[in-house]
This record gives sequence, C-alpha cells and structure tokens, in this order.
Amino acid sequence: MALLVSSLIAESLWSRLETEVLERRERPVFADLTDAQRSVADYFDCCNHERLPASIDYQAAYHAHQQLLPLSTLNCPA
Repeated sequence: MALLVSSLIAESLWSRLETEVLERRERPVFADLTDAQRSVADYFDCCNHERLPASIDYQAAYHAHQQLLPLSTLNCPA
C-alpha cells in the first residue's frame, strides 16, 4: 500500500511539474542540463517552502513535515 501511495504522489508531482514548468516555456524548454536542474530545483523549493495547500492547513510542506518529526529523528544520536 505504501508503494502505491508513493507512486501516486510521484505521478501527481510529475504532472504538476510538467504543467507548471515545462508547458509554460518555449522550445527548447531548457538551454542545457544546468538550466534544467536549476529550474526543477526552483520548482521543488517553491512547492516545499512557499505554497500553502489547504490539505495541510495552509502551511508550507517543509514546516508541516518538521512538525511531524519527533526529536529523536532530527539527526540526534541514538
């Protein structure tokens, strides 16, 4: 079940990336590999730090994730 959910999330993210980044650019979409990497990284940064989805009470995904992590998983030695 977890694999199915992960696959659905990945498919949804790829679809949004395709719509919001790739389809809005003229051909060629990217000047080179560095431009592609930077554009995708910028998109993910926006998704994780700036967007405020209703499904997580209008919080940035990064902040919502940090609140879910127990202190023991924040790089603390066991």
